[in-house]
Amino acid sequence: MINFIIHFLVLGALIWVISMIVPGMRLKNIKAALVVGIVYSILNWLLYLFFWWIALPLKFLTLGLASVVFNAVLLKLTDDILDDFELAGWKSAFIAGACISVANLLLAASGI
Repeated sequence: MINFIIHFLVLGALIWVISMIVPGMRLKNIKAALVVGIVYSILNWLLYLFFWWIALPLKFLTLGLASVVFNAVLLKLTDDILDDFELAGWKSAFIAGACISVANLLLAASGI
Protein backbone atom coordinates (compact mmCIF):
# COMPACT_ATOMS: atom_id res chain seq x y z
CA MET A 1 0.00 0.00 0.00
CA ILE A 2 2.86 2.38 0.83
CA ASN A 3 4.50 1.68 -2.54
CA PHE A 4 1.21 2.49 -4.30
CA ILE A 5 0.97 5.83 -2.48
CA ILE A 6 4.60 6.66 -3.26
CA HIS A 7 4.10 5.67 -6.89
CA PHE A 8 0.93 7.80 -7.10
CA LEU A 9 2.70 10.85 -5.60
CA VAL A 10 5.68 10.44 -7.92
CA LEU A 11 3.30 10.05 -10.87
CA GLY A 12 1.46 13.24 -9.88
CA ALA A 13 4.75 15.15 -9.68
CA LEU A 14 5.87 13.64 -12.97
CA ILE A 15 2.63 14.66 -14.68
CA TRP A 16 3.09 18.19 -13.35
CA VAL A 17 6.63 18.36 -14.79
CA ILE A 18 5.57 16.80 -18.10
CA SER A 19 2.75 19.34 -18.42
CA MET A 20 5.32 22.14 -18.28
CA ILE A 21 7.44 20.50 -20.98
CA VAL A 22 4.96 19.00 -23.45
CA PRO A 23 3.18 21.52 -25.67
CA GLY A 24 -0.56 21.00 -25.66
CA MET A 25 -0.75 19.43 -22.20
CA ARG A 26 -2.36 21.69 -19.61
CA LEU A 27 -3.19 21.32 -15.94
CA LYS A 28 -5.23 23.80 -13.93
CA ASN A 29 -3.03 23.49 -10.81
CA ILE A 30 -0.89 21.08 -8.78
CA LYS A 31 -4.02 19.56 -7.22
CA ALA A 32 -5.18 18.67 -10.73
CA ALA A 33 -1.86 16.86 -11.29
CA LEU A 34 -2.51 14.71 -8.22
CA VAL A 35 -6.07 13.99 -9.35
CA VAL A 36 -4.76 13.07 -12.81
CA GLY A 37 -2.28 10.75 -11.10
CA ILE A 38 -5.11 9.05 -9.20
CA VAL A 39 -7.42 8.67 -12.20
CA TYR A 40 -4.56 7.55 -14.45
CA SER A 41 -3.47 4.96 -11.85
CA ILE A 42 -7.02 3.61 -11.49
CA LEU A 43 -7.45 3.36 -15.27
CA ASN A 44 -4.05 1.68 -15.50
CA TRP A 45 -5.06 -0.82 -12.84
CA LEU A 46 -8.42 -1.54 -14.50
CA LEU A 47 -7.23 -1.80 -18.11
CA TYR A 48 -3.67 -3.13 -17.79
CA LEU A 49 -4.45 -6.83 -18.29
CA PHE A 50 -6.76 -6.10 -21.22
CA PHE A 51 -4.13 -4.05 -23.05
CA TRP A 52 -1.35 -6.41 -22.02
CA TRP A 53 -3.04 -9.35 -23.77
CA ILE A 54 -3.73 -7.28 -26.87
CA ALA A 55 -0.23 -5.80 -27.04
CA LEU A 56 1.74 -8.91 -26.04
CA PRO A 57 2.60 -9.90 -29.63
CA LEU A 58 3.38 -6.25 -30.42
CA LYS A 59 5.79 -5.80 -27.51
CA PHE A 60 8.32 -8.07 -29.16
CA LEU A 61 7.93 -6.43 -32.55
CA THR A 62 7.89 -2.81 -31.41
CA LEU A 63 10.49 -3.04 -28.61
CA GLY A 64 8.24 -1.40 -26.04
CA LEU A 65 6.41 1.07 -28.25
CA ALA A 66 3.16 -0.62 -27.19
CA SER A 67 3.64 0.78 -23.67
CA VAL A 68 3.90 4.30 -25.11
CA VAL A 69 0.63 3.75 -26.98
CA PHE A 70 -0.97 2.32 -23.83
CA ASN A 71 0.11 5.35 -21.78
CA ALA A 72 -1.13 7.73 -24.49
CA VAL A 73 -4.54 6.02 -24.53
CA LEU A 74 -4.72 6.20 -20.73
CA LEU A 75 -3.87 9.90 -20.83
CA LYS A 76 -6.57 10.57 -23.43
CA LEU A 77 -9.11 8.65 -21.32
CA THR A 78 -8.05 10.69 -18.29
CA ASP A 79 -8.45 13.86 -20.36
CA ASP A 80 -12.00 12.80 -21.27
CA ILE A 81 -12.87 12.18 -17.60
CA LEU A 82 -11.36 15.29 -15.98
CA ASP A 83 -12.06 18.96 -16.69
CA ASP A 84 -8.86 20.30 -15.07
CA PHE A 85 -6.63 18.30 -17.43
CA GLU A 86 -6.38 18.94 -21.15
CA LEU A 87 -4.47 17.37 -24.00
CA ALA A 88 -4.51 19.24 -27.31
CA GLY A 89 -4.36 16.04 -29.36
CA TRP A 90 -2.82 12.66 -29.87
CA LYS A 91 0.63 14.14 -30.55
CA SER A 92 0.73 15.59 -27.02
CA ALA A 93 -0.62 12.31 -25.64
CA PHE A 94 2.12 10.28 -27.35
CA ILE A 95 4.90 12.61 -26.20
CA ALA A 96 3.61 12.55 -22.62
CA GLY A 97 3.08 8.78 -22.87
CA ALA A 98 6.70 8.34 -23.94
CA CYS A 99 7.85 10.42 -20.95
CA ILE A 100 5.72 8.35 -18.58
CA SER A 101 7.04 5.11 -20.11
CA VAL A 102 10.63 6.18 -19.52
CA ALA A 103 9.79 7.30 -15.99
CA ASN A 104 8.07 3.97 -15.27
CA LEU A 105 11.20 2.14 -16.39
CA LEU A 106 13.32 4.27 -14.06
CA LEU A 107 10.87 3.80 -11.17
CA ALA A 108 10.79 0.04 -11.71
CA ALA A 109 14.60 -0.05 -11.75
CA SER A 110 14.70 1.88 -8.47
CA GLY A 111 12.18 -0.43 -6.81
CA ILE A 112 9.30 2.04 -6.45
